[in-house]
Amino acid sequence: MLSPVAVGVIIYASMLVILCVGFSLTHMIEKFPNFAHASYATIGTMFTYTFTRLWGYSPYLAWPLAFLLGGCVGVVLYLLVVRPMQNAGSGGVSLTFAMFALSILLGAILAVYSFWVLMTRGFRTSGFLLKRYDLVLSGYPGVLFAAPFVCILLVVSLHLFLTKVKFGIAIRATTEDPELAISIGINIFRVHVVSWFLTGAMSGLAGAVIPLWLPTGLGGTDELLMVIIAGSVLGGLNNIYGAILGGIAMALAQKVLPSMLIRALGVWIGSYEPMAPILVIVATLMIEPNGITGILNRKHTSLHKIRMSINRISGS
Repeated sequence: MLSPVAVGVIIYASMLVILCVGFSLTHMIEKFPNFAHASYATIGTMFTYTFTRLWGYSPYLAWPLAFLLGGCVGVVLYLLVVRPMQNAGSGGVSLTFAMFALSILLGAILAVYSFWVLMTRGFRTSGFLLKRYDLVLSGYPGVLFAAPFVCILLVVSLHLFLTKVKFGIAIRATTEDPELAISIGINIFRVHVVSWFLTGAMSGLAGAVIPLWLPTGLGGTDELLMVIIAGSVLGGLNNIYGAILGGIAMALAQKVLPSMLIRALGVWIGSYEPMAPILVIVATLMIEPNGITGILNRKHTSLHKIRMSINRISGS
């Protein structure tokens, strides 16, 4: 039997991996952090709430629709905000501030919708939980099986898309050298549109998973964004596979470590849990700016040098 902590870690890690991969993919292509990334997740959360609480459907039926909705929101933001600013010569700093402003705007729109639901239907949209609408399989919530399955399916599909499909390889080429990609005939505009759809869709889907296990609402966007950034920085901002490791590590740091510290030091330490992402970001940037993947690559380089030295000695 899995403990509640283990169940929570599995579900939370599945969600964080999806979010961190999307955040890192945007950073790799656009070269700036998308601070509106967590807002996509909130849109997916509110859509699932509407689909389940107001319309009476299963929350699982909302997942593919939240995926599509998040992708469409990402494309719209790119076409209406990011692309015009890039064409006007705006750099990464200006785009970062623009994404921050957009996150506030999206939050305000969702707050208006939340107030409308409260006034017209009498349903609270803050701190809600949809666990009672979930399935129960062998004594466990259905999301325990569905969330990891969807996470693995998305990660494997994205890996195959970026390594086996011609257009996916074009996206990788664009992230590494945009000017070279243009020179060999890659449609950069299409690459950006598809990447924004993918990142928005993944975030919207992760947001649809959240309310099945964690109490959530509109106010958790900023805290979620810090966790996403911490996971991406810890894994390595310019590496999708590092984002997977970072998401898993942050889930363990937020769910397992606090319970251990509470048992050792007392309940009071639990109030400092929101500081964990900030401490992870600061420590990672101070010790290894490239995160876990930077450490792994450095070790790989060292091993390669040792192997070459041994070969030279053997040859002599």
